[in-house]
Amino acid sequence: MKQIDTNIFRHIVLDDLEHIIFNTPAYGSETFSPTCRDLDKLKYYKFTKKYNLIYQNESMESGCDINEFFKKQATDVLEKILNAHHDKFFMIIDHGIFDHYSLRQHSNCQTWPRKYFAPFLGRTHHGIRDIAVIEKIRKHWFCSVMARNDVFRGKLFDWVIDHGLHEQNKISYLGVGQEGSRSLKSIESQNIVTKHRNLIPFNNFEPEGPPDNNQSRIQKAMPLYDCLFNLVVETFSASQNAYHTEKALNAVLYGHVPIVIGGDGSMKKLQDMGIIIPDYIQWSIWDDLPIDQPNYSKLKIMQRQILDFFSKYDLNEISKDWYPYAIRNFQKFLQLDQMCLNEEQEICRWILKSTHNISNKKYQYLYAPN
Repeated sequence: MKQIDTNIFRHIVLDDLEHIIFNTPAYGSETFSPTCRDLDKLKYYKFTKKYNLIYQNESMESGCDINEFFKKQATDVLEKILNAHHDKFFMIIDHGIFDHYSLRQHSNCQTWPRKYFAPFLGRTHHGIRDIAVIEKIRKHWFCSVMARNDVFRGKLFDWVIDHGLHEQNKISYLGVGQEGSRSLKSIESQNIVTKHRNLIPFNNFEPEGPPDNNQSRIQKAMPLYDCLFNLVVETFSASQNAYHTEKALNAVLYGHVPIVIGGDGSMKKLQDMGIIIPDYIQWSIWDDLPIDQPNYSKLKIMQRQILDFFSKYDLNEISKDWYPYAIRNFQKFLQLDQMCLNEEQEICRWILKSTHNISNKKYQYLYAPN
């Protein structure tokens, strides 16, 4: 798959436009030299240009963690800046951190919620990128691959074991630590919240065992193509932000029906990317619910729906029904770089129009049709 240049709006260099870049990549090389690493410090930044373009320090080959950005607090930072600089205009390119409705109430601000930008694309598995790998008939209802120790992954693991679902499905829960290489040797030091601590590390589909270090586990294409659903408990699932790492993206590459338990709207965010998500279960019921609140939990609703679905339908029939959509999703995924570029051309048009440079021939190549 040919890699296409992304973040092409960075090429727009104007005397009265400043690029304001924040955050530090969690993986990959640094995409930009950041204006500041901590978003909160932007409150003290001296804005000198009439136009200000704000975006994260990442690309399709380097992504930032989102754990420090609670939507309200992050939005509050920008609102303080907007209120303090009525004489300046701000353009925010975002993919899940800010509350766009609140920011758009300010006359000196416009926002662009990115749809096709996937910073963790470069961290997806290194398996074959050919539709021939997508299987028409599946042997297992679902898989769930979990490495890092996490309370909600522990809850999902307990549910799987308690209902005997590990007997016919592919499950891995390693419970490794957060730091360094996340070696399997780190498991003993972890306070793993599960009723079945004695089974950790658990993996029932790799006879030789999973690789010891995190990088090797990430790169490996696992034998999961014969599963139908993929139950993904995303990183920072208790955040308010829809956020996809390689875990959700890999579900598409394996031809699975992705079931993403993550921040609010995680399933819809995949759908916005052009990925078909069927209504075999009514995922829209729980997609906007938090995972960590009393009285209700998206995890429990999903679990009830899954068990009900498995009891009513035949795996072979659903596999055949899903197959053409799995192929389409796979093909769509291979076009993600190009779709991101198409969106960025519109972003460039927006920036140039906002800065009164739409007729500037120097930059027309950035949004001209291919």
